[in-house]
Amino acid sequence: QLSASSESAEAGPTDATGDQSEDPSTMRLGEIQAELKQRNVSYADCFDKESLQKRLKDARDGLVEPQPSEEAKKSEESATASCDNSKEDDTSSSPSSNSSSGTFDRDAVLAELRCLRVKELRTKLSERNLRWAGLLEKEDLVRALADALERASNFSPSGALEPGKVADIDDEQLEAEIKRAKDVGTPLLLDVYATWCGPCQLMAPQLAAAASELGDSVRVAKIDSDKYQNWAAALRVGGLPTVLVFDSEGKEVNRVEGALMKDGLLDLVRPHT
Repeated sequence: QLSASSESAEAGPTDATGDQSEDPSTMRLGEIQAELKQRNVSYADCFDKESLQKRLKDARDGLVEPQPSEEAKKSEESATASCDNSKEDDTSSSPSSNSSSGTFDRDAVLAELRCLRVKELRTKLSERNLRWAGLLEKEDLVRALADALERASNFSPSGALEPGKVADIDDEQLEAEIKRAKDVGTPLLLDVYATWCGPCQLMAPQLAAAASELGDSVRVAKIDSDKYQNWAAALRVGGLPTVLVFDSEGKEVNRVEGALMKDGLLDLVRPHT
């Protein structure tokens, strides 16, 4: 009579999905390849049985990302082609156009995101420090990114800023943050910097720490004075870094030239929260 432990041992190992599977080291080459195909895992770069066995073991452990099926690839290519055609016919439906009205058009955002490839969606999620490893379907990626964009739109008129973080923004985004400040009702702490500026680099981690403490009470951003010289001139920036505070109506209420530590940044903006 077998004990429970010996019965379990004879039944074979269990993979990450909970299915009992044969040990790859005892499987034939064709069997390994067949299971990898079934799992939609590529083995084109495996040139011997040992590497195939390792690839299968990694696939069972969830360490290898499955490739989309041929049907999914064709569906994505078809959707992308359709999106390309619709963009040529009508560019007014993009979320960026809708954001200028101060409202978040979720249907339009979803439609545009569905035009992106899986790799592009994952890249955009990664840029926002959002994990996507557990999102297996493209629609899951689309909805996760749409949720992030909607949260950002409620905090930031341009949709580029997030609570507790410093956003490196462009000229159009800065214009939206200032002109439509009333839409969100929070002050803006802006760092005008340059990549070659030593004090600017010194202040960067201090600004990040201040943003983390301020959370959703203040929008925190920075803009490159070399890339957007028109804004540097419009804001009358004479030295770098220059830190400016705009109130909840988009009016400049304070500024300091030179690097500030975290406490100095907090003291600068908190009277206007």
